[in-house]
Amino acid sequence: MTPHPIPRYLSRPSLFFLIVILVFTLFVPTPFAVISPGPVTDLLSKGLKITGTKELKTKGNLYSLSVYVNNPGSRPPGFLVLAAWMSGNSVVLPNEVVYEVGETTKSADKAAKKDMANSESVAAIAAANFLKEINPDAPLNWSQSDLKFVMKNVGGPSAGLAFSLALLTKLKFPELIAGRKIAVTGTIKENGKVGAIGGIDQKLIAAENAGATIAIFPRSNCRDITVRPKGLELVAVSNLTEAFHGLMSPKIAASLRCSG
Repeated sequence: MTPHPIPRYLSRPSLFFLIVILVFTLFVPTPFAVISPGPVTDLLSKGLKITGTKELKTKGNLYSLSVYVNNPGSRPPGFLVLAAWMSGNSVVLPNEVVYEVGETTKSADKAAKKDMANSESVAAIAAANFLKEINPDAPLNWSQSDLKFVMKNVGGPSAGLAFSLALLTKLKFPELIAGRKIAVTGTIKENGKVGAIGGIDQKLIAAENAGATIAIFPRSNCRDITVRPKGLELVAVSNLTEAFHGLMSPKIAASLRCSG
């Protein structure tokens, strides 16, 4: 019995044309922003410098987390967007979700630097308020002019909680870290309230890559987490007090989990 011939739906010229189109689309600039795990900064070793007062010796690492994101003026080619999407470590979003319409690289950088400078100032006030709350009679022997945060190629407000915890560690509670590798992200207000950040999945992946064993992050980001990095204890907090006591007590840390 003679088998039926396999139909040829595409002629060779048509198939060649389709391949050319597919290859071409891989190199066409796309209107997407790619968010990937960024560098971590150890605030205890080189991210925070304190002058004018005694800086206590600490053991361990306190990492501030960040993400990489292409600037608003760039248009990543299709193959980079596809590779980022397939990697599982990055998220691809339309530009308008990440940046405001008309925003430029220059304006975005300026805003990020301004946000970070404000975050540093607010973090110092939050740390000072926390110290005053636990010991109202103890005088502060430092001021904001004694502090210098050093973080390269990083901007925005999401390191605020990490800044406050680093200050508490270096100025009063060196036992807070206790030789551990701790990663932190979250905005902060003067009253110690911790706010949500963007790119939580990518930041947790960055924490895992850095070898951290504990990640402290805003409770309001619990619903955004889709990854579960191995060997990383997740501690969700609403304020600086919870973050502090979560680091001091494993029992309290165990109670600070995302529900569900």
